[in-house]
Amino acid sequence: MLERGYLTVGRLRGIPIRLHWTIPLGALLFSGFTFAPAFWIGFFLLVLIHELGHATVVRAYGHQVLKVDVTGFGGLCHWFGSASRMERGAIAWGGVLAQLGLYVATLLVLLLTGGAHARWSLELASVWTGTNLWIIGLNLLPFPPLDGAEAWRFVGDLFRGNPFPKSRFLTRRPRPPRMPKSPPSKPPSGNGASKSPPAGGAGSARDPGKSLKREDLADVLRDIGDAAGRARRPR
Repeated sequence: MLERGYLTVGRLRGIPIRLHWTIPLGALLFSGFTFAPAFWIGFFLLVLIHELGHATVVRAYGHQVLKVDVTGFGGLCHWFGSASRMERGAIAWGGVLAQLGLYVATLLVLLLTGGAHARWSLELASVWTGTNLWIIGLNLLPFPPLDGAEAWRFVGDLFRGNPFPKSRFLTRRPRPPRMPKSPPSKPPSGNGASKSPPAGGAGSARDPGKSLKREDLADVLRDIGDAAGRARRPR
């Protein structure tokens, strides 16, 4: 019955929002079959906020939201992605937390304004407080397809110490390490500066590629002259 009969009323950040023809039936059922237009509108917004809570967490983990459906007996957030078990649990809590946020906001408005007095405000306050809590309790029952089946499993994983999945909005890309700048070379100074030993000193080896000193060259030429003189002497 719910496969057809949807009307797309708009898009929110590219997400199609679809309404089903059973919404008036659900509104009448939850309002006790009374004429309460503000209650009906508040009920529709309550279901929509719940599903948008799911959609927000889905997008936070980098998955794709396909569409959001609102029916007279609840809603459905269609999404796609290879989510882990912990991520599915967090997505399940997204709708409940959105409802709790609406509940707290309604209480604050009632506290600041001195309570609801007009009929329409009384109806909105009723659906966003009492009906809101009733739907939260029903939705947290640990049975599929209710959100409680995944939500309480998520809580159990947290108590067992499983790592909490990180959102792509909270995860920052690591910056590449900075290479330390080499300090400019300065001539050694001060009493503690080490000096290189002089060439040819103790412990140093003569480099054969270096040119000969004057004394060494004179010794070589003297040896060559002596050898030539011995060669010219008659035997």
